[in-house]
Amino acid sequence: MTGNRPTPQEGRVSATPDNAKPQEPRRAAWSSRKPAHAALFYVGCYLTVSLIGGQVVAWLARSATGQYGVGTGTIMLNGVSAAVTLIGAAVLLISLLLVLSICRLQMSPGRETIWIAAMLVVFAAVRPAVFAFVGKWMGHPVAGKHLAETLSVMPGQLLLGNTALIVWASFLGRLVSRIIREGKLILPVAVVACIADIITVFWGIVAHVSKTSPEVVETFSAVAPVVPPPNVSAPILSAVGIGDFLFYALFLAVALRHAMRPTATMWATFAVMLVAPIAFYLYPSATGMPGLPLIGAAALWANWRFLRFTAEEKQALSLAGMLVLLAAFVLWMALHR
Repeated sequence: MTGNRPTPQEGRVSATPDNAKPQEPRRAAWSSRKPAHAALFYVGCYLTVSLIGGQVVAWLARSATGQYGVGTGTIMLNGVSAAVTLIGAAVLLISLLLVLSICRLQMSPGRETIWIAAMLVVFAAVRPAVFAFVGKWMGHPVAGKHLAETLSVMPGQLLLGNTALIVWASFLGRLVSRIIREGKLILPVAVVACIADIITVFWGIVAHVSKTSPEVVETFSAVAPVVPPPNVSAPILSAVGIGDFLFYALFLAVALRHAMRPTATMWATFAVMLVAPIAFYLYPSATGMPGLPLIGAAALWANWRFLRFTAEEKQALSLAGMLVLLAAFVLWMALHR
């Protein structure tokens, strides 16, 4: 190939005119530049939207049961359902943005450990039912129950417990993500986590606890702060477990550390969690659904172009995948005996 080669006198050929203004680099969003301020802002938004949304839904529900005709009452009930859905979606989006802001914080593993310990204390204080479980497991159920009842006097413990759980899980996910040395390794991590979540939710320890002690699952979940009245159905998630937030934070932390697509991961997760309630219409008898398959699929879809493996790595992953599937099948058979 031939072309215009610059001579020493001419200098390098420029692709832009001499009078063209240099293009300024795109400025990062405020939430990216100041993640600590953003995290505090999202905490405030979470509490505010939840409180105001609860009042709005309660008012609409009372109005729907007032002295109205059949047609008007139906319209009011549809309005309640729409309000619950919109508020639930807003709270879900705010919680996902909160986790993203926490994962953007520049922090050492030591400080992450300190935050994890501190948030565990806060979580136990605002979700005192934890002490009842601990007392029961340690052989002192009366003492644990008494301590839980004593601490159950703080107002707004549901919302504060949700916030503490989300922040706690975020720092846990950040810390665990440090063992992932390459961004492309989120593929095997997501696959293994999804299989494990499906087994535990449907046949393993989570299924057992959900049937025998549902209050334990509720305590370690971010319960929807706005729930529809008994006579209204709304397609929203009623609770998101601590493990779901932990792995979501893990995927975000890996994406941030390895210059992948954390924001796209957040939006993809939000999209799949919006459609997740459809599963309950397909399986109405299910007490819970595994969230990691959806969250893992969102993370893989958003970062698919970064998942490039050598031929040797593909062979190793294929072998590991077959072993994981075999182990999952053996475990499933053992749980069904």
